[in-house]
Amino acid sequence: MRKNLLLFFLSLAAISVVLTWFWFHDLQVRYAMLFGPAAKFVFRQLGIHKSGLKLVIEHFTNIIPFIALCISLPGVNLKKRIVRSGLGLIILAFIHFVMIIAVSAIYSSHSMSPTAYKYIFPILTVNDALPLVIWFLFFSDEIISLFKRKIKAVPKDN
Repeated sequence: MRKNLLLFFLSLAAISVVLTWFWFHDLQVRYAMLFGPAAKFVFRQLGIHKSGLKLVIEHFTNIIPFIALCISLPGVNLKKRIVRSGLGLIILAFIHFVMIIAVSAIYSSHSMSPTAYKYIFPILTVNDALPLVIWFLFFSDEIISLFKRKIKAVPKDN
């Protein structure tokens, strides 16, 4: 059991480093560009004049821990891993899109005032915690079995 836990943490660290390098080398900009056309359309419909993308782009990095957690978790067959990870990524992408719209609306209304920060901070905080929540929702049985300690029965003294 401890061996599986150690392997999980070592693979999590290694995969996180590799994904982080790819993310900041190229993928971050490409990922943000995916939202461009759709976000501009929604901005026009809502009358939003300032884009808050620059304020939130660094928070899209929550994809890295989610993917690393999904890949590193032992005891999940490949098909389940791909389906669950894919659904989680779709949820994260949807949340990112909603976050762009919400932060842009706040930024358009309040610029960078303390009021804007008061509204934007909780959005960013929830977004940063989402990978762990989504990972647990989709892989709870496997996570529990990974961290569960087997307790040996202790004989009772008479």
